[in-house]
Order: sequence, then structure tokens, then C-alpha cells
Amino acid sequence: MKKEWIEEGIDILYEDEEIAEIIEKQFPDFEKKLTQFFKNLPSTLSEETFFEIIEQIRELLISGKFPKVKDILEGKMGVITVTFDYGSKGLEFANELAKLTGYDVLYKEILIQTAKRLNLPTEKLEEFDDFNYLAAKLSLADFLQFSRKFLDFSILKGEEEEREVTFEEFKEMLVKVVMNMAFSNNVILVGHGACAILAEYPNTVHFKIEAPMDYRAKLCAEKLGISIDEAIERIKQLDEREQRFYKDIADADITKIDLFHMKFNSAKVSPPTAAKVAYELVKRVIED
Repeated sequence: MKKEWIEEGIDILYEDEEIAEIIEKQFPDFEKKLTQFFKNLPSTLSEETFFEIIEQIRELLISGKFPKVKDILEGKMGVITVTFDYGSKGLEFANELAKLTGYDVLYKEILIQTAKRLNLPTEKLEEFDDFNYLAAKLSLADFLQFSRKFLDFSILKGEEEEREVTFEEFKEMLVKVVMNMAFSNNVILVGHGACAILAEYPNTVHFKIEAPMDYRAKLCAEKLGISIDEAIERIKQLDEREQRFYKDIADADITKIDLFHMKFNSAKVSPPTAAKVAYELVKRVIED
């Protein structure tokens, strides 16, 4: 994190006399805590995202939500990421964990917000839910043709056209959306590179849900009304594209344990049971 950004961010907050008075009365160590908080953020954080976070802090202070700002700066916050293999019931796990933590689950919302910020239509994305959305990712992955200069977002409009949005623009916006969602605190971010983007983010716990191919193929075939062989082929295609996606977004290999605190095999551990185990870890990691 650049020192000049932090200094400018502090100046922005203190130039408002009302905010400065609040800080002086209620949080004398504010500047020290804020500086440390930003030093703990990922070094890949863009300048624009940094100052968006400054603005969010400013808005929280003005709205009287000072305790929330204090909790964030003192590390009394929590963010969870859930990454999962296609057909492994990862979203079910996230929803079960949300019941225990009280956190909000953000899944398709990540892509919707990214599309909105890129001035792309979101109607088709908003129609997706649960497994239908997951199945649609195979088609959505088609627009992430990294060997091409532009991405094809025609699936969002159902038209055969190429939108002039580069992968770098998409990547920058996705990172920004994930970072901003993490800063909102007490959220479970599912998929979309969140575990890699937030690898260094403080008070964050990363989970991965996996399952053997036969288990995944059976579930996929049942949900989508296709044969086992078709399901296996679809899963293999999506696995390959997902791995490439994480590599291109954050140079991360999601097949390895490096990114995660814990992995679960959903063929052996049900989502509710896995969530209970995960919840105990979340409490300990975040408290530490």
C-alpha cells in the first residue's frame, strides 16, 4: 500500500470538521488504526478501490455508524470465501454457513455488480439461481476467451455481437467489486476468484468444497436432465476453464491447498455438517 495514498486518505477524512470532531471524541487512535488497517490490505489493491474504501469509511462516519468503523479498524470483522467444484453442493454449504454466522451470501451478485459497473446488461444474470446459475457458467465462460483482445458478452443480451470490453477491464472491475463487498463486512463471497483476490485480506477464512467426479456427474445429470457421459464432459470443460480463470485473475492454482484454510469432500460430509465444522474454525480464526 502506497504511503502517499494513506496520507491522502487520512487528509480526506480529517478535512471534514464534523468527521474530525467525531474521531477526536470517540477514537483518539483512529489515524494509527486506519494506517495499520490499510497496511494489512492486499498490495494489489488499486488506487481507485483504495479511495472508494476511504469514501465508504467517510459515509459510515457521517451516518453515525462509528462503532462499525471501529470494529473494522480493530479487526472485529469477518469475511468468508467459498470456492467449489461444479456439482459439489458448494452453494448449499455457503447457505448453511450463513445461517450459523448471520453473514450475507453473495454469489451471482458479484458478477451482476461487475457487469453493471461495466455498463453491461444484467437481466439474464439476475434470472440465474442456484444450480441453473452454476450450469450457465459454462456458457458464461465462453466470453472469457483470454487469447482474444475483446470479451464476448453477447450471452447477456442473447444477441450475436461482440462488446468492446477487454479482459483487463473485466479483471480490474471484478477485483474492485470483490474488495468493496469484502469491506462491507460479515459476508460470504462465493466463487468468482474471491479466494484469490482476498488471499491477503485480514480476518478472512477461505473454504473449498470438492467431490469425486462420479458424485458430481450424477448430481449434474439429475439437475440438468442429461446423461452421465454428457455431465462428465461438461464438468471437465468447466473445471479447465475455472482453473484458467483463477490463473488469469490472480495467478492462482485452485487445485492446491495453498489458498484455503480447509477443504471438504461433500460426498462424505453433508453441507450442514461441514458448515458446523467450518463455523468453529471461523470463530477461532477471526477472534485470533
